[in-house]
Amino acid sequence: MNLFTNEEIMLTEMQAGQARDWTMGNVRTMPFCVLLCAALYANFLVVAGHDRQRILEIAVLLVGAVMVLVRRRLKLRPLFEGPAGICLATFFALGITSGTMAFSPRFALFEVAALFLLYLLATQVGDEVVRRGPAALRLILQTTAATVVLYSVYFLVAYVSAFCFGNPLTPDDFAWGFSNFRFFNHVQTSILPLFVLLCCLTARTDRLRPLWLGVTIYWWTALIATTGRGTLVGIAMGCTIIAIVLRRTAIPYLRMAALTAALGLVTYFILLVAVPAVLGAQGMRAISFVVERTANDPASGRMFLWRRAADLITQHPLLGVGPMHFAHYAGDLHIGAHPHDWLMQFGSEWGLPALACLLATIVLALRALLHAGRKIAEGDIANQTIFAALLMGAVAILVDGLVSGLFVMPQSQLAIALYLGCAIGWYKTVLPAPCPAAPNIVGGAGGALLVVVAMAGVAGVWQDVVARYEQQPLTAAQEAANQGQHWPRLWITGYF
Repeated sequence: MNLFTNEEIMLTEMQAGQARDWTMGNVRTMPFCVLLCAALYANFLVVAGHDRQRILEIAVLLVGAVMVLVRRRLKLRPLFEGPAGICLATFFALGITSGTMAFSPRFALFEVAALFLLYLLATQVGDEVVRRGPAALRLILQTTAATVVLYSVYFLVAYVSAFCFGNPLTPDDFAWGFSNFRFFNHVQTSILPLFVLLCCLTARTDRLRPLWLGVTIYWWTALIATTGRGTLVGIAMGCTIIAIVLRRTAIPYLRMAALTAALGLVTYFILLVAVPAVLGAQGMRAISFVVERTANDPASGRMFLWRRAADLITQHPLLGVGPMHFAHYAGDLHIGAHPHDWLMQFGSEWGLPALACLLATIVLALRALLHAGRKIAEGDIANQTIFAALLMGAVAILVDGLVSGLFVMPQSQLAIALYLGCAIGWYKTVLPAPCPAAPNIVGGAGGALLVVVAMAGVAGVWQDVVARYEQQPLTAAQEAANQGQHWPRLWITGYF
């Protein structure tokens, strides 16, 4: 049964459940949604620095895995069904094989295990969206938006302080807690499409609508001020794709995206250009800066990383150099511990067969998403808007990932898991899976063993956690490999 029938039912259910969805009952009925939203909240508002954000992500993955084992009674949903599932299972199997042969299996197998547990967490969020329907999706969107409302307070404090104490405004003022404001941009890529969706699905009479519009406008303003080119290009490409593929059904979503983006640009000029000029302070020149930066070096140094990745692919085409091991073989470049391109990353680290499996999985998943979109009734505005948002988000993530570390950094990995959970849940709601004709091979003791092994892979770096959390001085070996500026991968000391 399709839970998202039409816009009126959607909005009615969302408003009727407004009070009860914010109760502790969600901890019992939607624990994985709560866990993931809480992790995003903590990394935005409480935890500061790349290493501590990574530690929190590790803790969340382990807690989520334990919850799966306990709540599912050692049984897992079919994670690897169908052609896409087979491709994904082969991808992970090749990653494990590559990891065991790498320079440091501990680091390599961590990345394989972490990506699997992120996928597992996303599937559990998807299951909760299926069970709870509109209430679950609304809770995810509003909780994430409420987190960013609180997070914006850090910028407001920095903004007022800049005029009180004469400090110039910088992009870092938007990205409190992040070791680099680019890592903040990576998170924006996954979350901004969902914020636009929240504005679309909130009734005009809803008293919270101005708040959700405000946070979406702020998100655009922050994106412009921090010159997140990869995010902007990804979102622009996503909007272009849904305009071409969905045509008139994408209009409500595109209209909201254009409106909030325009207001974000106006807000940028008022708050960060006009007001400082009137007060005699130094404003921001993000737009002219990004034009100059792009004209001087369109790749911003990435060409060196891409050449090294291409060399590694040529030398190790079958199994790569090992997951995460670009950081080991590119230390002499001192400009990045990952290729800033997910195709180059998986090709050089996991090997070309694994990359082919990953690409096949993505293509099949996008085809399934498009198939679900074709099943939406013509008058079902709510589902059409959700479909547009999910397709736009997928394109934005994939395009931004071609020029950034979107798939590498801890907070953006959690944000991608959030997006993926929403997409899986919506797809399963629109196209409920038939009862499997064959027994699920990933279940029972086998499924439990798979999760336990993944937990062991993630826990393999536990010896580093205490030192990184306490920010202890680096060892001589770490200092030697990470001279000058640090380029994060697993930890802020990315090279190993």
